[in-house]
Amino acid sequence: MQESQDENSYIHKQYIVLDQTFVVFDIDQPKNACQKLRLNRLAGVGPIYWRFQTNAPTRYIVSPNHGIMRDDDPVEVTITLYQNRFRPRHEIFLQAAPVSENGNFDPKTIFETTETAQVTYLDLGTTVMKIESALESSKSTTDLHQALDASASVGADRVDQLQSILNLTQCDTEQLVTNINQAKQLKITLDAQLEERKRSVEEYKSRLNMLEGSYMRKSAEVQRLQNELLNQQKMMAMKASTAAQNQKNPGNCSIS
Repeated sequence: MQESQDENSYIHKQYIVLDQTFVVFDIDQPKNACQKLRLNRLAGVGPIYWRFQTNAPTRYIVSPNHGIMRDDDPVEVTITLYQNRFRPRHEIFLQAAPVSENGNFDPKTIFETTETAQVTYLDLGTTVMKIESALESSKSTTDLHQALDASASVGADRVDQLQSILNLTQCDTEQLVTNINQAKQLKITLDAQLEERKRSVEEYKSRLNMLEGSYMRKSAEVQRLQNELLNQQKMMAMKASTAAQNQKNPGNCSIS
C-alpha cells in the first residue's frame, strides 16, 4: 500500500467487516479484471448505511456500491477494474454509519461527522505487483537469516547483535504478520485467478470450435456459389458463342 493510504487507513467505528481488504486484479487477461468481496454487519449495531468511494470513478465499477444493512445477511460486492488500467495511486474505501430505523437520512451529509463513521481502505494491486511484493518480503527475511548465520561475532558482541535483531524483529512483528496474512490471501486469490483462466480457456476453445464449424459451413456455401456462378458463366458463354455462329451463318437457320 502507498504511504498515504497507510496513514489514512483508519477505522473510527466498526459496523461492517469485510471478508478481505486485499484486492488483486488480474490485468493480463482480455476481459475486465474483477474481484468479489463479502460484507457482514456486526451483531447489535442496528441499521447501517454503507457505500464505496474511489478517487478513480471512471476506472472502477462497484456493484452494488451502496445500501442499508438491516439484518445479518451478507452482501456480495463485485469490484471491476474497467479496461484493466490500474495505477498505484488509485484508492477505494468503504464508509459505513448507523441510520435510524425509519431510514430517514441524507447520504450526502451522513459522513460529514467522521467520529461516528467507519472508513476502511482496500489494499489494491495487480497480480504481478503483489507477487513481487511477496518475493521481496521473503527475500528480506532470508537476507536477515543469512546475515545472522554469516556473523563471526562471539560472546558479548554476539549477544548485542542478537538483542539488536530481536528489537528489530519485535518492531516489525506487526508488519511480518501482515505480510504472512497477505501471502495467504494472495495464494487464495491466485488459485481463484488460475481457475478463472482455465474457465476462460475452455470458453475460448468452445467459441473457437463454433467459429471453425461456422467457417467450414460458410466456405462450403461460398464454394457452391462459386461453382454455380462458373456454370452460369459457361452457359452464357456457350449461348453467346451459338448466337454469334448463327449470325455468321444465317442460312443455317430454319423457319418452321
